[in-house]
Amino acid sequence: MNELISKSENFKQEYCCTIVRIGEVQPIEGSDFLGQVMIEGRTIVVRKDQVMEGNVMFYVSNECQINGDFLSINSFYEDKTMNADPEQKGYINKYGRIRMVKLRGVLSMGILFSEENFVKWCPKMSELNVEEHVGEDFDTIAGELFVKAYVPMRKENTHHTGTGKHKIEPRFDRLIPGEFLFHYETQQLNREIGRLRPTDVVSISCKMHGTSFVIGNVRTLQPRWGGLYARCFTHLPKLLQFTKTAYDVVYSSRTVVKNKYYNDKVRPGYYETDVWGEYYALLAKYIPKGYTLYGEIVGYVGGLSQMIQKGYDYGCQPGENRLMIYRVSIDEGGRKRELNISEVQDFSDGLVTRMKADGNEGATRIIPLPILYHGTLPELYPSLDTTDHWHENLLEVMKNDIMHFGMEQNEPLCHNKVPREGICLRIDNDPINECFKLKTLRFLGKEAELMDKGEADMEMQDGYGE
Repeated sequence: MNELISKSENFKQEYCCTIVRIGEVQPIEGSDFLGQVMIEGRTIVVRKDQVMEGNVMFYVSNECQINGDFLSINSFYEDKTMNADPEQKGYINKYGRIRMVKLRGVLSMGILFSEENFVKWCPKMSELNVEEHVGEDFDTIAGELFVKAYVPMRKENTHHTGTGKHKIEPRFDRLIPGEFLFHYETQQLNREIGRLRPTDVVSISCKMHGTSFVIGNVRTLQPRWGGLYARCFTHLPKLLQFTKTAYDVVYSSRTVVKNKYYNDKVRPGYYETDVWGEYYALLAKYIPKGYTLYGEIVGYVGGLSQMIQKGYDYGCQPGENRLMIYRVSIDEGGRKRELNISEVQDFSDGLVTRMKADGNEGATRIIPLPILYHGTLPELYPSLDTTDHWHENLLEVMKNDIMHFGMEQNEPLCHNKVPREGICLRIDNDPINECFKLKTLRFLGKEAELMDKGEADMEMQDGYGE
């Protein structure tokens, strides 16, 4: 990666900038000056006099937030008073958000900038040979953050419990680096479609819209002795805090470990109740040593009428929620191994069986992973020629596959009429821990509408909010 363009510590591929080469500019019916190009499997509406085939440009996808100085210097703001040239009116709102829009009946899912736009903001960018960096992702330019995920400002809840200041107790971080791992970032299938091979055996499942949950029985640091020493441990000077290594169950939301500290009270989080802690209490005794489970909690926050994700009930009644386990990782002598989808299903079935045998009523709250297909993609789509633009054609078919995946349809698992979020694809026996997602356009549109109203997805707030 060139020193001018780089990835920040919190880089997210889904919300970044990519240097791309423009392919064929297709016409748009009813317009003489607008055309459309395909970037990473998504359509972008462009001016034909400004974007031409073969151009190297900078692509930013929808629901990204652009650096304000960059927008101002280039006079891209729709509010002219925010532009360096107050006589010019742009098309980007005051938040710098790139929004999915429809122009002449064609969805435009992102924006393209020219090299000149960047040089105007950062003159050093003239030193970058863009031809050598086609296909590279970045979010930082010359040390300054250029793009990040757009997250509406979270509305503060005015409800408080209790009064006065709370005493902050001493805390001891009991986590050992590399033992408890958050879920990896799911890659976008439209960007990575070229990595699939006709011979790959894949598992395709329904992508469910809830909140992430991780629970693992991992090695942690604990007081070397019990009794009074353990009770006083966090109050002791560091030089007297002697530890040992022992297995214990740790749990988290998407990015926050809830019981990270020894002898510390867990904070509730965004839902004002520790919904993740509910499943910790149900599952802790059933997690074998070295196992980490990854899942999605869907429905309602327990005991409340608040939905985890607006409209997405997944068959739950108000106050109910369920957990779908979609990934299991095992530590085998210090090496992490991922279970294949069929093994994940077997593990989940065994987990439910053990819970039922104990009379654990939580067994009914564990739902199976909705597998929609398992096999090779040529077996699924035999009419596609694997030697003639197979990847491009495959992506188009999958994006609109109603029969197998219910794409662009309502979610049949929900009582409410809401669009299916999409699908997830994993390659069997993949040497890399990875998963690919493909979201429906209807879901992206609904997501954009909620953001227009300032209603932030709680997963976004947890993962990307400041």
